[in-house]
Amino acid sequence: MKKQYDIVIAGGGVIGAACAYFLSKEKDLNIALVDLKKPGNASRASAGGLWAIGESVGLGCGVIFFKQMTQQRAEAEGVDLPPMRPHILPDCFFEFALKSNDMYPALWQELKDKHGVDFKFEKTGLKYIMYDKFDKLYADSIVEQIPGLAEQINWLSAKELAIDEPHINADAIGALEFACDHQVNPYRLNEAYLEAARQNGVELFLQTPVTGVEKQGNKVTGVITEAGTLSCKTMINAAGAWAAELSEMATGIRIPVAPVKGQIILSERLPKILKGCVSTTDCYIAQKDNGEVLIGSTTEEKGFDTTNTLPEIKELANGAMRCIPELKQMNIKRCWAGLRPGTPDELPVLGKMDGIEGYINACGHFRTGILTSAITGKLINDLYRGQPLDIDITPFEYARFLKQKNEQQVPEVAPELA
Repeated sequence: MKKQYDIVIAGGGVIGAACAYFLSKEKDLNIALVDLKKPGNASRASAGGLWAIGESVGLGCGVIFFKQMTQQRAEAEGVDLPPMRPHILPDCFFEFALKSNDMYPALWQELKDKHGVDFKFEKTGLKYIMYDKFDKLYADSIVEQIPGLAEQINWLSAKELAIDEPHINADAIGALEFACDHQVNPYRLNEAYLEAARQNGVELFLQTPVTGVEKQGNKVTGVITEAGTLSCKTMINAAGAWAAELSEMATGIRIPVAPVKGQIILSERLPKILKGCVSTTDCYIAQKDNGEVLIGSTTEEKGFDTTNTLPEIKELANGAMRCIPELKQMNIKRCWAGLRPGTPDELPVLGKMDGIEGYINACGHFRTGILTSAITGKLINDLYRGQPLDIDITPFEYARFLKQKNEQQVPEVAPELA
């Protein structure tokens, strides 16, 4: 049986769920969301970090990956290389991330008060722990490149760090703190968006595979699923690491979104050992509201492989134990791997595509889907309704890749991920 909708959202991760929530707030649209939980769903593999500055300057799994690349290059060339410089994302991403970050306190209250769902927003801050002069040089380089955010940055001496985070390794020489970078529970955030959208009238087709896209000429007219065809005026591609396949079905164009694997460790519940989230050149560590400690993450181009591998898990565990020696006594509750939707420039793919009607991209958020879900949901809602946008999304549109192709061939994934 065919069903008619204004919008069908393909993908129920945090991005698709956020789009469903923001589009449904006025309760004037007939919306469906279709999702199939596949191994490696990125929203369920996230640390839940709202690390607007930290992610923009390459902390978290970014600094871990670039340290690995520097070490591999040094070993290959047989020389000592200068300390790596931060991988700073462009100004457009800073604006995107910071605006989304600013939305969370009010969004948290709104979802609790209006829909009875709590995604556990916690003001924790994010600290980059420094062990030696090279870590300090890396931190100096971060600060030099973001002078406009000086009010959000605090330098902590070894003594100040020991007072603020007494469980951190006493060998640490200090920390660089980003005061506005906090955390949420990623599972609860995803479910909060979905439940609020459901309450607003969105029809959820969960555990439902998408098998095709219905078109008339250059216009998308429906999403074909195992539950039947969901006819629509607009389809939103929020399929995460699987977005390229869906875009090809809908437009004939395979957008450059590819899976980037990240392995995670979760501890048993522990007493409070962290006041805030921390990042080192070995790992990042976040203690959740229930006491569990989440340790991540690798950055691996392994296709859709979601297996855990002992060398990578050991490396993460050793990094965590170096940072917090008490973790040597912890028991691991479980390990898993998530698939981030990576793009060549590490920026999301948002908006419409020239020559295609009834189709909008909301994908390619790589490491920052949890953080930027709020602004993405609002932007997609405003774009659909023809309202002024809070930020210019031109840098995030698919057309940027066509422009780049005039200069050089666009790779399937970012060069540094290859």
